[in-house]
Amino acid sequence: MVMGICRSIAVVLVLLGGAALFNVASPAWACGCGAYVPDHPGSSVADERALISWDGSTEDILMSLSVTGSSDRAAWVMPVPSAARVSLGDTEVFEELATFTAPRIEYRDSWWPTIPWLVWAGAAPDGAGAPAGAVNVLGRQRLGPFDVTRLAADDPTALANWLEDNGFPHPDGLDDNLAPYVADGWEIIAVQLVPAETGGSLSGALQPLRLSFASDTVIYPMRLSRSATMSQYIDLYVLAPHRMDPAAIPVAGDEPTLEFAGPIERSDSPALADFVGDAAFLTRWKNTIFDPEAIEGDYVFEQAPADTPFQQVVYRTRDRGHITYLILVAAIGVAGVAAGVLLIRRMLRDPHRP
Repeated sequence: MVMGICRSIAVVLVLLGGAALFNVASPAWACGCGAYVPDHPGSSVADERALISWDGSTEDILMSLSVTGSSDRAAWVMPVPSAARVSLGDTEVFEELATFTAPRIEYRDSWWPTIPWLVWAGAAPDGAGAPAGAVNVLGRQRLGPFDVTRLAADDPTALANWLEDNGFPHPDGLDDNLAPYVADGWEIIAVQLVPAETGGSLSGALQPLRLSFASDTVIYPMRLSRSATMSQYIDLYVLAPHRMDPAAIPVAGDEPTLEFAGPIERSDSPALADFVGDAAFLTRWKNTIFDPEAIEGDYVFEQAPADTPFQQVVYRTRDRGHITYLILVAAIGVAGVAAGVLLIRRMLRDPHRP
């Protein structure tokens, strides 16, 4: 099954935690997909990544979170453009994605002589619809640590109030940020994270959450992140039949950075086989939004003019100076011996010459 737009939306998840319900004094906002508010202020999201897979009609989103500290509960909210199917994902997917998109290492040799006794010790190394004004609960399920509720509404204020009444926070601007999605008839996925074991806590890497839904556009919602109080870090992997470039971005002028673009085969990755089909083109984009209040829209991706591959190159210098130093020492030694021999020969020819 090819996954598309849902995946991009999952990364845009707005991790809204229950500040009012969980008595959180100072919320910790996550990178990339919104706000993560656990029941303990010391907990936060240290790593957040999303895979978006799209085949032209169906989008999937796989969301991975890694939590520092520990908490008993936390929550987030994410909008999706149509009815979503929610399931758990494979933890190995992002390991393989990181391997595929890693920069190519190229080495450059430095032959400048390294003289050990002249090296400064301080040098640094390189380094759906609902009754008017009401909220309709479309379904609820428990998946590992995720308690997932699917919602539909035609009034953003009623939706925001429902979330608040059910343990989600109501940050300033939430009603306005939900309004475009409600107006377009999007479904809202409200997720509460609860430890799988009684008495357990949320800590470390959580199993990825996977959403799948119909969409004719690759979109990654970001408008809920306007309520965030810290910079938003977005790391998106997009799998589609062709290279996908951004057609719209959340903040005008704040263009994401291309990290990788290239084709992959089904046989290249067991964990990605369900997303790839027979073959696919993988594109990775990164973006840091320093001022979340500037967010005016979502990420929208479209087919690039050409499937041009790209891979970052990291240049590293290999120090060959010790070889040059030894050669230099040897050359000086040979020159010294040669000079000594010539001097001795001169003295032997003319013993009386001073």
